[in-house]
Amino acid sequence: MEIYVDSTIITALLFIGFLFTLIMIGSYGYTHKRDLTLNMFFLAKCCQILAVSLMVFRGDIPDVLSIWLANIVLYAGTSLEVAVLVNLQGYLRPKMRLIYIYVTTAGIMGFSILFIFYNTESDRIAYYSFLTAILLLPVCLVGFKSSSLLMKVVSLLYGVGVIFSIVRGMAAFFVPIQSFTLYNPGVLQLVVLLSFYVLSNLMNLAFLLLMKEKVDRELVVLANYDDLTGALNRRSFTQHAEHILRQSAKKQAVVSYLLLDVDHFKTINDTHGHVAGDQVLRDLSQTIQGMLDKGDLYGRYGGDEFGILLSEKNEEEADRFAAGLCNTLNRGKPGSVPFHISMGILTVRPTDNMKMEALYAACDTALYEAKSNGRNGFQRASRSI
Repeated sequence: MEIYVDSTIITALLFIGFLFTLIMIGSYGYTHKRDLTLNMFFLAKCCQILAVSLMVFRGDIPDVLSIWLANIVLYAGTSLEVAVLVNLQGYLRPKMRLIYIYVTTAGIMGFSILFIFYNTESDRIAYYSFLTAILLLPVCLVGFKSSSLLMKVVSLLYGVGVIFSIVRGMAAFFVPIQSFTLYNPGVLQLVVLLSFYVLSNLMNLAFLLLMKEKVDRELVVLANYDDLTGALNRRSFTQHAEHILRQSAKKQAVVSYLLLDVDHFKTINDTHGHVAGDQVLRDLSQTIQGMLDKGDLYGRYGGDEFGILLSEKNEEEADRFAAGLCNTLNRGKPGSVPFHISMGILTVRPTDNMKMEALYAACDTALYEAKSNGRNGFQRASRSI
């Protein structure tokens, strides 16, 4: 039985699928106009809709529109879509952007030269297919590096696209072109067009899910981290610290807790301004972060007050850490506002029911003792908590 599906029907279905995606993205993007990723994907869908629209009228409009313009616009749209997926994983850095621009430009120029001087369908199919495989490959590589299961699935789907493009490009040299062209009715046409239709819609869905995943990650950061310093906020720091206390209690390991604030921080704000005060907090946070070992925590309680939990650090190690922090801050950074800190320190072997509130209260008292002793130093808290 001969299977016949008019290519115009499936192409029209592709157009409808792209159009609905464009409408949804446009509706969402109306209130998120500054989202570069969303704008790039919206532009990619616009390119794909234009390309498919031109392909629908192949034979009724000049080849320069239905073949040349349609293919280069579709290629540009695919390039943008790939760039979007790479950007969602944080890999679209300036150098990578330039590479995409060069590859896309070179691909369009190459197809244009082919269309003008070697305008045979087999050559066009082979060239475009191999070029598409190269373009899709970065998504596969980024996907396998990603910790996101969804992105790994997306990379597999794009891997199918890479394999399909390579096979199609090679087949263009060996399979009679009248059997291979997408505009010739038959089983091959049906399989290729339906595969393209399904993959295109899966990619649209994948983008929406990846955008949701990105928003979820951003919400986690907003909920758990201080936006000025990048330190854990008080709630998140306490939760993570109490987990470490429970784990240390099981292992009968010691922990050291440091509570600190910036000496005369109000004076810094009043003298140099709040912008300078914010920079002091960022410099302090950056210095602390650079000194922590794996398993250590630090968080901002509010204002200029920070907490540090050193996992499995005894008194000597904690004192060495505190002294090193003070010395580093005293040296300061060229051009920055000089500042120093005071700290209260407590080293304990946690029990099963120990809470961070008890450590905080003990170190808070020690912190004020350090200030009474002249500031720019640390004071050990009582062991009885």
